[in-house]
Amino acid sequence: MKKIFTLCLAGALALAATACDDDDDKDGGYSGKMTVSGQTEEVKSALYYEYATDGGDEAEIDLYLFKEAFSAMPNAEPSFYVNLEISESLNGKTVDLTKPLSQGSTPRPYLYINAVGSGKDLVIDYYDNKIDVTDDATVTAGSMTATRNGDNITVKLSVTLSDGNSLSVDWKGKATKVTSQK
Repeated sequence: MKKIFTLCLAGALALAATACDDDDDKDGGYSGKMTVSGQTEEVKSALYYEYATDGGDEAEIDLYLFKEAFSAMPNAEPSFYVNLEISESLNGKTVDLTKPLSQGSTPRPYLYINAVGSGKDLVIDYYDNKIDVTDDATVTAGSMTATRNGDNITVKLSVTLSDGNSLSVDWKGKATKVTSQK
C-alpha cells in the first residue's frame, strides 16, 4: 500500500510540475519583449483585428502589442506600442525587410510596421513595390517572421534604419481578437 501511495504521490507531483511549467500561461499568455530605439518593454497585452480581402489587397491581421494590459483598444494613443499589419500570405514566412514585397499577384501582399516609443514614431510601409519609411530613412537591415494559428501568434522582428533608429520584437502568445471597421 505504501508503494502505491508513493507512486501516486510521484505521479501527482510530476503532473503539478508540468502544469506549473507552462510559459504561455504566465502574464496572461504573453511571453516576450519589444524594443523601440533602445527602449525595451515587456508585452503585457496583444490585440488584433482581422480583415478580409479588400480593394485588391490580401486578407490580413492588424496586431497591436502593448506594454500595458488592455482588454480592448485604448481610447488614447499609448506612449509605447508596436502595430503590425500582416498579409495572410506572409504567415510563417521570413520576410527580408530591406526589399519591397512582390506585388505581381492579386490580391497583393501588404506589410505595415508602426512602432511608438523612446519619443519616436517609426513607420515602415511596404506597398506598390516600394518601401516608405518615416523621415525618409531607409531600412538598412531587417527581417520578420510572423506565424498565426487562430489567436496564437508568434512574431520575431528586427529592423535597423539608416537614421540610427531600430525596432525589435520577440513575442509569442494568445492575442485577443477585437472588432472594428477599418
